[in-house]
Amino acid sequence: MENATPKDFLDREIRVGDICVYPVRKGSSMWINRVTVQRITRDPAGGFKVHGMKGDGYPVVVTSMDRLTIVGRDNVIPFKD
Repeated sequence: MENATPKDFLDREIRVGDICVYPVRKGSSMWINRVTVQRITRDPAGGFKVHGMKGDGYPVVVTSMDRLTIVGRDNVIPFKD
């Protein structure tokens, strides 16, 4: 097993309650979505899945940890260790 905890783009451990951003593309449009992490699971192949809610209350599942970046922790933005 390569790592036991999910890490974001900047190699920081992702925890429940973190506020993260990730890029989204639809056609030629691109934007950044924000998600509050509610649960972290592993898929059968061993990869991580981050389950959470967007700002508008829509549930999302992010599977690409290399595109996820923590911007807030404990309801504090900007992120501080």
